[in-house]
Amino acid sequence: MRKYCLHERFPIALSMSLLLVACQPTDQELPFALAPGESVNVQIGTGGGTVSLPPSFSLDVPQGALTSAVAVEVSQLLSGPFPSTAGLAVPGTAYDLQPAGIVLNEPARVEIKVAPGALGEGEDIRMSVGVARLDGSVRTYSGIYDVTNGVLTAEIDELGPVAAVVTADAIAVIAGLPDDLPGGSFPPPPSPVGPAPAPGDGLEFTATCSPEGRQCYSSGLIRVWADDIVRRRIGDELFLVSPTVETSLNFVSFDANGIPTEITGSVSIDGDLRARFNSSVNSYVLDEGLRTGNESEPAPTALQVNGNIMVISETTNESTGAVDFNEELEFGITGIGTSEMLIIRLEADVEFDNADGSQEIGLIIADVRLRR
Repeated sequence: MRKYCLHERFPIALSMSLLLVACQPTDQELPFALAPGESVNVQIGTGGGTVSLPPSFSLDVPQGALTSAVAVEVSQLLSGPFPSTAGLAVPGTAYDLQPAGIVLNEPARVEIKVAPGALGEGEDIRMSVGVARLDGSVRTYSGIYDVTNGVLTAEIDELGPVAAVVTADAIAVIAGLPDDLPGGSFPPPPSPVGPAPAPGDGLEFTATCSPEGRQCYSSGLIRVWADDIVRRRIGDELFLVSPTVETSLNFVSFDANGIPTEITGSVSIDGDLRARFNSSVNSYVLDEGLRTGNESEPAPTALQVNGNIMVISETTNESTGAVDFNEELEFGITGIGTSEMLIIRLEADVEFDNADGSQEIGLIIADVRLRR
């Protein structure tokens, strides 16, 4: 059973592995209102500092984020639409943050005021901070949205025009648990399907999607479920926002019956699990990957197929480097057109601490669809 790394981006009242972020002190003296088109320019050095447009925007740069002093300027973006490649910008939330293209050594905290009336139904859960890059792309950063005061908070690691963005690449998490996958044969009957691999050839299945390129939502490469415990502890309405999937599995050896006996490849999935909890919309990091073998690159590894379960003899956790033995992956394989589709299932135990010292364990399941 695979286990996702599930971390909360900002601290709230949950006993989980938290990724805490320290606030920097505000050191900018400003009037409380600026005329349209006016900007604020603050010299920020290696010790960090703050630049803001009260009461709607602020950027806290921590110590060590910059290697030398930089004149950071911010103004409300009044001309031209914010790039929509990552989703639609919330009206009135776009700011020109210069100099664009500066990469920070440590992430800075940005806060943007978002009027509740500017959001449609459920859009608060899918909202992120978008940063427009010099190449025209938009990178999104998830954080938290305080429904009470209407402030969206996130960490960014580069400067450029920013806005609150309702992310297009968001997958609704399904309530409950899915049915078992059916397993299947390699390659599955009936004809016409792709030919069986010749001796020495592999049977490779791949899946790739990302917010920057092929969107996981529109491609349908991934589906996600969460059980009642997870939904009760972190929020009933859940979305996986801006996921990235990079998966390649190659079956390289087969027995006389066509059952694969050796596999090489890797599985990688990450994204932000978004949920509304009490008065906040919170973001949790899903980041997990494995590769076959115990080297820095995927290596051929013995495989057993038992019904709808693949047992991979040796795998390495991409995040921790830990080596696991007899990794079990539930699977299903079926013919689709003139080729095949392989579905692999990743499961995550999520531990929640109770006030009495006991633990409650929830379950998240993700199915990834690979094509030959």
